[in-house]
Amino acid sequence: MLVLVAVAMTAMLAMAALVLDLAQVRTDRRTNKTVADLSVRAGLGVLHLGPWSGVCRARDYLLANAIGFSAFDAGTEEWFQPTEPVNKLTTSPCLNTGSSPFTDLCLPGELGLPNTSTWGLLTATAGKGRFSVEIQSGYSLPDPRFAEDSLAAGDTGDPLKGSCDNFVVIVRERRTPFFAGVIGGGDKTTTIRSVGRWSNLRHEEYSPALLLLERDGCNVLEVSSNNARVFAQPYLGYPGVIQVDSANRSGCSSNQAVLNGAATSGGPSIVVCSAKTVSPTPGCDLATANKPSRVGMYGLNFNPPGANLTTAYPGTYGDTQAVRSTRSGRNPLDRLYRRNVVALDAEAKAVLTGNNGLPPGCTAVVDNACTGNGRTWLVLQQADCDTLGTFFDPLLFPGRTASRNIWFNCNLAVTTPVTLTALDSSIVVTGQLRVNSTFALLDPRTVFVGGRSDATDNRGLHVGNGGNFNVNNKVVTADCPPPDGIVKATRMVVGTGSLSMGSGGVAHLCQTFVFVASGYDKVPPKDGTPPCTCNYTGKISVGSGATVDWTAPDQVLDRRPTTDELALSGLSPYESLGVWTEAGGAQTISGGGTSHMTGIFFLGNADAFTLAGGSSGNVSLSAQFITRRMKVTGGATVNLVLDPTDAVPVVVNDMVLVR
Repeated sequence: MLVLVAVAMTAMLAMAALVLDLAQVRTDRRTNKTVADLSVRAGLGVLHLGPWSGVCRARDYLLANAIGFSAFDAGTEEWFQPTEPVNKLTTSPCLNTGSSPFTDLCLPGELGLPNTSTWGLLTATAGKGRFSVEIQSGYSLPDPRFAEDSLAAGDTGDPLKGSCDNFVVIVRERRTPFFAGVIGGGDKTTTIRSVGRWSNLRHEEYSPALLLLERDGCNVLEVSSNNARVFAQPYLGYPGVIQVDSANRSGCSSNQAVLNGAATSGGPSIVVCSAKTVSPTPGCDLATANKPSRVGMYGLNFNPPGANLTTAYPGTYGDTQAVRSTRSGRNPLDRLYRRNVVALDAEAKAVLTGNNGLPPGCTAVVDNACTGNGRTWLVLQQADCDTLGTFFDPLLFPGRTASRNIWFNCNLAVTTPVTLTALDSSIVVTGQLRVNSTFALLDPRTVFVGGRSDATDNRGLHVGNGGNFNVNNKVVTADCPPPDGIVKATRMVVGTGSLSMGSGGVAHLCQTFVFVASGYDKVPPKDGTPPCTCNYTGKISVGSGATVDWTAPDQVLDRRPTTDELALSGLSPYESLGVWTEAGGAQTISGGGTSHMTGIFFLGNADAFTLAGGSSGNVSLSAQFITRRMKVTGGATVNLVLDPTDAVPVVVNDMVLVR
């Protein structure tokens, strides 16, 4: 019996050892599969920026979340373009994100064949060879290395996307058995594969009223105090949309959720309204279609424990629950306008700083006039600017206010009413512009303000209490008229310093695009650049009680402009753009119930941008805000009624795991 029991116990212990080791292998495999799935989703979320963007993003996510390794073995990380033959890269694309191949996009091949020269492949080992990793953008199915693909149909991806829309992460793990090794068991190797596809969610584009670019932080949209509410209203057949790019992998506290709403006396503080013909949610307007609204959140692809991505649905936000989405970034805006803004930045810099305070091409000023580069200018020096009312007195100097090109070589403080009436005029102020009375430019095509930025005053353009800055509006005291295709657009640049308005200030900026340059050369050199801290001077600050009447250029009516119309030499290169600034930090527009804003307002690095209403009434804006983070305060209800023809469209892509 002792012999039999001893033999039986040995056999049972051996079986138990095998079971424990196999269970551990299966546990490791499940863990690796989960991490690989999420790494694929991370890569797909930025794949629209290019194949290497996806590969590098998946790499970073894998290293941050894999159990068993947090770095690759030294010298094993290799990068390839999987062409025939394979092209090995000498440096990591992730270390040089500003140039090719990192910036290369997926390009279609010829005759329906995949263009593998735009694919990307990373291979590496980790844990002293225990793990082997492959990450690839552009991936052909079936893969002969996987038996389950033997019956699968061929699938190289969408040719229109350069076949880069298939994305794979493969993790192999070799585990030396612990118990089974005693009885001679060898190493066990498991291989898991996660394959995802980046595809269009539906055959339409969304135009988000709020596009929030923060990538990882909390409180990305905060409407949580003083009974303030924000509605993304429908417009005709188009629903309300909000897009939030934050992954929020580190988690937020319970009172700082990424989408941070509150319960108010009127209902949820954040409401994204569907376009419905009947029975809209209270506070939502009627529309003429039946399309669902959308709150897209990149972080819902991962949803880590304790992330606090949203506050309670539907109690604090509704009528639409947030859904997972790809990360949009500023790429849709950059593709349409960035090059034009860079050109305007360079032009303003050359004009304002290129000729020692004189107009371009001018060599001398005689009787307040000079001619350069075929253009004659009326030139004011500081002494003339200090006596502005006298200089433009129509009895003393008739015709001066009708001068087509006026050059203020000074820090200009407007303390008496001045109206400049010339058609198609150009106005340049080389220094700071402070408007404390009526300053009306009835028909300017170009307004350049050099600005000022120093320790005592960094306001480039300031409209003070009692000031009325009127641009491109024939009736100085009236609101901007609706677009008619006749009134031409105005482009304005504030070279250095902030754009600010004090309490009681009034601004009518009609058909006007304002670029706040922050000292020039601050626009990123490529599309889709992530948000930055960017401690620049070109901030927006509009004080409580100010009247903001701001309409972006709208030369193309009732439709989106074509590529040719948006070209620098086209009909309207800044069509629908209200403001563009690269400055970070806190920025505010506190216009209250008198606010009227139409177009695209880009404050892509603002952290945060505060839109403050007033408890005295509702605020309705036909504006699209693209910013890093946003707060809505002040106790008013802010209705964003977005016309998609005057906004940046975003194609929302789905991320499907197919293996």
